[in-house]
Amino acid sequence: MRKIMMALLGGIISFGGALPVAAEVTLPLTGSFGLAGQFQIVKGQERVWEWSSYQQLSLIDLQNGERIQSLSGRESSIEGFDVSDDQTRRVVVKQGVLHVYNAFGTKVQEISMIVDNENKFSEFVDVQFIPNTHTVVLLAKNGGSAKLLSYDLDAEQLISSRGTSPYGQLLTARDHVAVVYSSTVYLYTSDLTYTGVIHAREEDGIEAFDMNDEGLLVIGEQGLPQIDVYDLNHGLEKTQTSEQFVMGSDVSYSDIAIDESGAFIAVTSSGSDRPFSLFERKTGQRIYTSLDQNQDFSYQSGVELSNEAHSIIVEGANQTNIYSGKELSKRPIAIQIPKARQRVDKGSSETLALEVTRADGKTVLVKNGVTWETDHPETAFIQSGKLYGAAEGDYILTATYEGFTTTVTGKAVPPKLSSLKDIPWLERHRQSLLDHQSFEGLPLLSSSYSKLKGTKGKMLIPKEKMNMNGKWKGSVLASRYPRPLERQPNRIELLTMLPALEQRSISKKEMQAVFGKPVTSKTYAPSISHQFSKSDKTLAKYTIKLVDRYRLNDLSIEVYFDKKGTVRFMTVSKQASEKFKRKI
Repeated sequence: MRKIMMALLGGIISFGGALPVAAEVTLPLTGSFGLAGQFQIVKGQERVWEWSSYQQLSLIDLQNGERIQSLSGRESSIEGFDVSDDQTRRVVVKQGVLHVYNAFGTKVQEISMIVDNENKFSEFVDVQFIPNTHTVVLLAKNGGSAKLLSYDLDAEQLISSRGTSPYGQLLTARDHVAVVYSSTVYLYTSDLTYTGVIHAREEDGIEAFDMNDEGLLVIGEQGLPQIDVYDLNHGLEKTQTSEQFVMGSDVSYSDIAIDESGAFIAVTSSGSDRPFSLFERKTGQRIYTSLDQNQDFSYQSGVELSNEAHSIIVEGANQTNIYSGKELSKRPIAIQIPKARQRVDKGSSETLALEVTRADGKTVLVKNGVTWETDHPETAFIQSGKLYGAAEGDYILTATYEGFTTTVTGKAVPPKLSSLKDIPWLERHRQSLLDHQSFEGLPLLSSSYSKLKGTKGKMLIPKEKMNMNGKWKGSVLASRYPRPLERQPNRIELLTMLPALEQRSISKKEMQAVFGKPVTSKTYAPSISHQFSKSDKTLAKYTIKLVDRYRLNDLSIEVYFDKKGTVRFMTVSKQASEKFKRKI
């Protein structure tokens, strides 16, 4: 895969725009070598051939940037260059002549003209190997009668030829040949059968391009907001949607590279908000990297990728830099808002975090670099990375991260009882008693006793020699009144709550602040002992000094205080059941 930039414009370009995303993939600098301008990746290896009009052909180790080999002689007028996949043949076109070298850099052939019967072909201007062969495709001016040739180096035999234009650059794949001009791409099979043409939208619009061995062709046209990607094995229709490979408006393309596997596409450009862009080829998703805003890159910067972007080569202002693509395995491939963020308590806040699935299969929580918003800020709103519940109701929460967007429907709900202070906690229970005839979230009065699932328990009043059997649900004992001579009904008749089981200490003042003045108040002298058990084990013992009674509609609420005025338990029953009550 050979890269030559088609046009270089004078001047200096300054890149501005958005700041890098905090969670971008880091691509560290691992080496460098001199400015070249043209690259040829060695397939299956972390090596690259580089050359320019003032440097000889050199093989560079991408692990450290060191020169491994150079072709003999100073190749100062190279028009075309390629290497066979088995690395045993190197071909160079200079001054219209094809030079062939072996793996050791020794010239083994020099071809100035190819003769086939009465036909003679000369003035070669470009050359490329058909992958996995020693067959080269040549572009020849041929004295004004331009030709496209297929030539077997081993047999030293012309395979096929056809007419074409001499101006352009050759790209080859296993089954395809492309001749790219500034406004047109002519396409052929590997045996040079014509298959079609791609026209640029504007005259001289094609600025950058590349193709891998599989026939994936990538083109960047001046001013267009996205690159075009074609799979030549499936015709000439673009593979991308309008949401993929987006570069931005008024972009001018410097260079494009697609890696050997077809997994990644890299672009250098000017006019967009970044000089460097990296995309996943299959999804068209941009990968946010540490190179995106690199000010060392210029509008002329060439780019190349080794297989699966293990190495990324980009020309800087003074040298060609090698960056490691190892961290690309950490790029995001999917995002999801955690279920815990699909609700928020009214009056409270939740710190937002996003579940990000990476290419390496791991899922991480990310806070930085995420843009959050809600559709109903009067219900829930975002501030400083937190979701605040403003009023009860539904909302849609949207997260955007590195080109991915996801939404969930959430609900702003009353705060959890356990999070409230004593008075708000009492207020919530009072409202639930009014609305549902029960403490919030607990069994309802008159509901089925047999269907209630709970742990067996009882309340014992030794002085009265009375046991009230029931079932514990949280801090509440649901029970029925004792009926020694009657069959008990299948309904809950009494709810008894012990605030201490929820680590609460409620005072008489707090009770009256919520429930008001009691209807009646009774003091015991001496105090009366009450005992509660759960699963036949003693749960609590209280000595009661005072009982206040309140009414809420048809409910009777009795609050039992110790001598210090602390609520030890409270009971709720329907007033219609008073005739069954005994002193407790």
